[in-house]
Amino acid sequence: MNKINRFLLIYMVIITALCGYMCYAAFYKKDEEKEKLIHQVQSTITRQEKEQTAATTAKIKITYGLSIRDGHLVVINNHTKEVFEYTDMKKEDLPADILRMLKKKKVFESREEVYHFLESYSS
Repeated sequence: MNKINRFLLIYMVIITALCGYMCYAAFYKKDEEKEKLIHQVQSTITRQEKEQTAATTAKIKITYGLSIRDGHLVVINNHTKEVFEYTDMKKEDLPADILRMLKKKKVFESREEVYHFLESYSS
């Protein structure tokens, strides 16, 4: 009977030690791993957001158009639909081909293209 008691005592000590290790591994060790994992995920998300922002700004190409506002010719930003620049050209003074172009809503790819166009008609 003495041998059985010793065996049970050793068995209980081993089981207790294993339970203690499992608790340590389940709660304390994983917290450290979770923190590392959270940091990795946060850095990945930050990197992806930066890449996405860069890709979005690269995809948006700003174009310009012409319109009549308050009787004057204005340059419009086609992306935001806001007036980019006001001109001194009055609607009454515009040639017929410019008025036709306004109806067709011609698109200019850059500010320089708009400026060259306006210079050619203003002089």
